[in-house]
Amino acid sequence: MDTVKLGGPLGRFAVDERVSAPLDVEEIRAEKVDLIRRVGSADSLRDFGGLWGVHGLYLIEGARALNCTFAEMIDVSPVEEFLAKCRDLQQEQAVQVNMIEADFRTPELFDLLRPVDVALLYDVLLHQDTVASVVKGVTATTLRHVLVAQPVLKEEVLPLPNGTVNLQFYPEELKAELRTGSWWPEEEPVKRFDTGKWMWGQTPSFLESLFTGYGWRREHLQVNDLGRYWNYGFMRFAPDPSR
Repeated sequence: MDTVKLGGPLGRFAVDERVSAPLDVEEIRAEKVDLIRRVGSADSLRDFGGLWGVHGLYLIEGARALNCTFAEMIDVSPVEEFLAKCRDLQQEQAVQVNMIEADFRTPELFDLLRPVDVALLYDVLLHQDTVASVVKGVTATTLRHVLVAQPVLKEEVLPLPNGTVNLQFYPEELKAELRTGSWWPEEEPVKRFDTGKWMWGQTPSFLESLFTGYGWRREHLQVNDLGRYWNYGFMRFAPDPSR
């Protein structure tokens, strides 16, 4: 089978992506905190799935930077490191910190959440059967800004904009190629969605189109090189006043 290269009338729709220099792990963490800080100020902040690996770092530092009076973590289980950080924060400023032990991919959860000014989706918009419903729920319960940071496919990998793929169900040979220069170890094949394997498969333009569909617009985009096929994306969304 010949590979079709889009050109002519379709090729002009490809995304011209500007990619910045690579960042190491600590630099990525610093950029995530700065993405929150650049909001300026906010009364309330919510972090979805922000305990894995960082023990609530972004909720705590974000609430501190924005001088929030309300901060909430949505995650399946608390960890002592996070609870200790909460106590330290409350000694510094008057802030209510909530911990809701729940899977934020459950649509019914959002019926129970109060609106907040700012929401964090850091490394949690997995390519799976619930990604659209998560964004729907988060945008419905956020007033001012949703901040997204995660690995993204380079736009040039997919010939048309707004691209996303089911990496989990790609042939193993193609998965091996996509692992080139990446952080993913070789994994056992899966036949059902598994959030522990090949989790990200979106381009920035796909995430933008998804938020657009729920009445939000992109205000900020930064992508840093992460390998042969990957970038790391930092994005800020806000409600579109024209919608």
